Amino acid sequence: MAGLRQRNDTSAFNRRMESGLIDFDLLLKIHDLETAAMMILESTYGESDFMRQDALDKLLNFIYFKIQTGYVHIVSMAYPTKRMMDRELEDKLVELINIHLYPEIVLKLLKTFSRNINESDLNLFLANLINSEDIIRSIYDTYVLVKKDIFITDPERRGLNVKRLQQFSKKSDLKLSSPLDTAARFKYILEFFAIKQDVRSIYRKEDLVLSGRVD
Repeated sequence: MAGLRQRNDTSAFNRRMESGLIDFDLLLKIHDLETAAMMILESTYGESDFMRQDALDKLLNFIYFKIQTGYVHIVSMAYPTKRMMDRELEDKLVELINIHLYPEIVLKLLKTFSRNINESDLNLFLANLINSEDIIRSIYDTYVLVKKDIFITDPERRGLNVKRLQQFSKKSDLKLSSPLDTAARFKYILEFFAIKQDVRSIYRKEDLVLSGRVD
């Protein structure tokens, strides 16, 4: 019976997903985190249109909304962020992101961070919920990759990795996919991680210097 109810819940969730209506508040109240993660991921796997937002995309939008309507949280004056008003919900989302949705959530996080061209501070809203060393290592490795692209002179190749991260067309404007700008945004996030937790097993301050070639 439990398995049937779970399948029915997942089917109902997928129908709400197709209609564009997902109540993540309710989802996380009535289901344990492992079940909620499974429902989100199953719905995401069923979405084949990259031009449409899937359940993981919508979850990140939901998180941004909840944090934006929260309160200011200053870890450092140079790295302003916010916290959710509902701390219980925030704790659930931290566990969901760092444990139950890993590794599938990683590419969505990288896409979100790399697409946020105009308001880098907003990236810290989401970064403040990340504590997994595996996720932070993926962000650092992406920073290193994009940093190398800064020195590519061929404009057709220069922004290619960034466009892949952003899920933009190869023909899209390079101004939206500058490796230098993207590396700077990832650097900002990585500096923030270094303030709020010990990341020395992954990278050190000198590893985040943008000047000079990366071999």
